Amino acid sequence: MAGSPAFPAGPATPVTAYVANSGSNTLTPIATATNTAGPPIPAGSVPENIAITPDGRTAYVANVLSGTVTPIATATNTAGPPIPVGTSPSPSRSRRTGGPPTFPPTPRIR
Repeated sequence: MAGSPAFPAGPATPVTAYVANSGSNTLTPIATATNTAGPPIPAGSVPENIAITPDGRTAYVANVLSGTVTPIATATNTAGPPIPVGTSPSPSRSRRTGGPPTFPPTPRIR
């Protein structure tokens, strides 16, 4: 049938963006469908870099001054216990297949 889409549109999947707030040591979840900020999620000292696992279940935030990475359960926006990783963690540019991103103790890369 002319003018018909090749694939019918399905319902939109809710998406959350995460913003690191280094001044308040928190992350703010943003519901992108409504541009609404959720309650801040506690992180370590000076959160800067955020990486999300391929399955979308966990976000990892690198806390620069505390030398930790905080896991965030994306389904509930709750922080897990900080993971000690060393000085000035920054996400690695390489990723392990199917696993979480790595945060080696290297200087920040911008």
